[in-house]
Amino acid sequence: MKNFLKKIIRKLGYDIKKYQPNINVLPKVEIIDKISTEIYTIKHEEKMVPCKKEVLDYIFNNYEIKSIAELGCVWGVEGIYGRYIATKYQNTLVRMVDSHWTKEASELCSKYSNIMTISDNFGNSEILNKIGHVDAIIFFDVLLHQVAPDWDRMLQMYAPYTDFFVIVQPQYIGSPVTVRLLDLGYDGYFANVPHDKSHPTYKNLFEKMFEVNPGHGNRIWRDIHNVWQWGITDKDLVYKMNCLGFKLVYQKNGGIWGNLNNWENNSFVFRKI
Repeated sequence: MKNFLKKIIRKLGYDIKKYQPNINVLPKVEIIDKISTEIYTIKHEEKMVPCKKEVLDYIFNNYEIKSIAELGCVWGVEGIYGRYIATKYQNTLVRMVDSHWTKEASELCSKYSNIMTISDNFGNSEILNKIGHVDAIIFFDVLLHQVAPDWDRMLQMYAPYTDFFVIVQPQYIGSPVTVRLLDLGYDGYFANVPHDKSHPTYKNLFEKMFEVNPGHGNRIWRDIHNVWQWGITDKDLVYKMNCLGFKLVYQKNGGIWGNLNNWENNSFVFRKI
């Protein structure tokens, strides 16, 4: 059959030649491994706590979040949660606020075009205009440290500037009501915080409680955010959010926090009504 076709083609005046491409004139194609060139592995990703990653994925998968602010994002994690959002949810504008930026955190965040870093104390009312209105605000292990403004006043400050609050932190179950931990006294305080009495930040804390801390302007040691300040109950947190016009749409109990039986690590998402 093949020979028959060849004869017919030759009778028609065509010559049959086996095509051999000239490799010298072929266009050069650069093969790029997309997976190896994208930022799929985020530095310090191992520092992410599963329940925090889970609550972030929940809010992005269930609501239209185009802008988000993380308040208090550097200590111990080098901004990993904001960078996770900027990587996985690339159409989101991420505002990251902290008063003590490390060089590494600043450099890592500077690589993202959708991250804006702000160096300031987010308890200052002036910073509200810098952050502006965002779809959601993140407080990870932050509210229990806030004094002047206190944790509930902090929520009140930011309530007009967002539609969602994402909160994860140890919640107090050692009392039916929220307590100021330092008011529990020396023994009661150190029985309820995850730091030893000899820790550099906590050493002689009670003796110098009303002395000015040189690293925090005119604040006394009793009012700095570097030490544990509040034992906030779930009931008081939910009540405060309801008073501000937000309803609870997500809650997960993470069980006892560390080795402290008076604390549970809980996650919350509140949505503006």
